[in-house]
Amino acid sequence: MDFIGRLRDRLDNVVSAYQQEEEEEEEAQGLLQQLNEASTLNRTQRLLGFGVCFSVGMLLSLASQLFILRPVKLATTLTLGNMLSIGSMMFLMGPAKQCENMMDGKRRGATVAYLTSLVLTLLAAFLVKSRLLCLLCIAVQYSALLWYSLSYVPYGREMLGSTLSASLSAVLPKFFSFGQEI
Repeated sequence: MDFIGRLRDRLDNVVSAYQQEEEEEEEAQGLLQQLNEASTLNRTQRLLGFGVCFSVGMLLSLASQLFILRPVKLATTLTLGNMLSIGSMMFLMGPAKQCENMMDGKRRGATVAYLTSLVLTLLAAFLVKSRLLCLLCIAVQYSALLWYSLSYVPYGREMLGSTLSASLSAVLPKFFSFGQEI
């Protein structure tokens, strides 16, 4: 009987350790992965969610141009529109996959720059309330969005770089030699 009691205690310890490991793994599972698993949208719902979110985002981005003379409102509506447009992709591929793609090695820098520019634009609009800083953040936001978007186009960044390089090499010599030819 004493042997069976010790065996039962050891078995209970093994089972409780196994259950504790499972609980720790569930806690360690990322929030995005849990959110991805919890989303039980069918294909139609995903497409509808994407369409609505993307359309509202684009509408806000385009409507923000109406506030061109009011940089704080421009920054707010543009940033909200951009956030909705980027977030709409989560309906198509799920939040975990979207974040995984955004943090891919070749996109990580562009993603961090873009998300940082979104946050800085909102901070400039709401906390600092500086028109000049809002406009500067919007320019950075557009540049970061372009760089991020080109990461999805094969050789997109290389094409932009070579186009800018060719354009600058054609324009800069004429600009600097303008005053010397007199």
